[in-house]
Amino acid sequence: MKAKQAGILSALLASTCCIGPLLLVAIGVGSAAALIGRYHGFFLITGMAVLAWAWAKYLREKTVCDCENRPMGGRRSGMLTLLVTTVLVLGFAGLNISRYVFATTPATVQTQTPLANGLNRIVLSVEGLSCVTCEIPVRHALRRIDGVESAHVSAATKTATVDYEPAKTNPEQLVAAINSTGYRATLPNKVNDSAFMAKNKKGNDTQTELASTSGGENGAATTASRISVFKAPLVCPAAPQIGCGSASKPILLDLERQPGVLEAWLNRAGTIIAVVWKPESSVETRGNVAAELKEDHAVEMQGKSRDEAVKDFLSGRGWYRGADVDRLSEEEAGIIAARLVRWVRAKRALAKDKAEGLQRAIEDTLRKDLTGKSTGPNRLEDVAREYLDQEQIKIFKESIKDEVAIENGEKPMPKEH
Repeated sequence: MKAKQAGILSALLASTCCIGPLLLVAIGVGSAAALIGRYHGFFLITGMAVLAWAWAKYLREKTVCDCENRPMGGRRSGMLTLLVTTVLVLGFAGLNISRYVFATTPATVQTQTPLANGLNRIVLSVEGLSCVTCEIPVRHALRRIDGVESAHVSAATKTATVDYEPAKTNPEQLVAAINSTGYRATLPNKVNDSAFMAKNKKGNDTQTELASTSGGENGAATTASRISVFKAPLVCPAAPQIGCGSASKPILLDLERQPGVLEAWLNRAGTIIAVVWKPESSVETRGNVAAELKEDHAVEMQGKSRDEAVKDFLSGRGWYRGADVDRLSEEEAGIIAARLVRWVRAKRALAKDKAEGLQRAIEDTLRKDLTGKSTGPNRLEDVAREYLDQEQIKIFKESIKDEVAIENGEKPMPKEH
């Protein structure tokens, strides 16, 4: 490779982490931008190394030509190319290094703040942002959501500040949009649209408020009459300590499409669905929704059990709205992956590094399957072949059969010590 060509290659490598996300967004695959951002250091260091090699090769050829008193072919164009690429490489390096040198204090992640113009503002934490161009796919994804008025993304503080119309979208949809780009966003612990809805209606709603003895922020704002709770059989068979995200997600999303329903939530245990009604919802509308839920074996709670469930909901802890139940599915994937690996290791020795690699691979595959983000059929057996020998594969296949039997209720959960 000639020095000039190496110089051009170095500029391409150094610019990959900055220009790459832009190109991916342009062709409609912005979800891969996070992968480039994750390895931006590799591209930058490799680009600088190639540039150094290009300069060394150019100067070596120049020295040989000078010693032999012969002209050097392409001397001027080679020098110009290397100078230009050096400026480019150093410029891209500066963009990446500046975020460390001039880093600002991370913005405080906030719950929603009502604005004077009727919008809500929320600041979300976003993991994986490494430079200014990493901001572009995230900002692009947020602005495509109907109801988002403005979106400001900062790699320096690793946050996204979004102003949106609460009647058209919600924090869970904002988080889902960010996560679709490959970066990872999380909600503040106590985000609850119903608190803000009730605050905006405060003074107009004369119905008795339910006091929250837990001190949760939603307790003083949301009225009991605007909430219905339903006992639901949505416990995860594979992880009985949590609710089943994949089973509850379509139910919650369908509920929020019903007339009169503002929000639909599931508690962590998967035993209760909470429905927050719109102010204009009628008795007939509520009855129709309750009838549909009954078809899913969810029965409306009454009396003391209802009051306790509503109080727990208003505490703002351990409840998941709509697509946010994907977090339960991700937790379920981790539990199943750890159990399958334990079963294999109990019957046949498996090196620690292989066991950890296998568990991560299984968890990643199951997480995509359970949250509906898989791009195609994924067989766990194929995933495991990279880590297990033939005998271990046989054990693994038997473990999968046992896991399926447990999930289908055909076999009890084994007691593990």
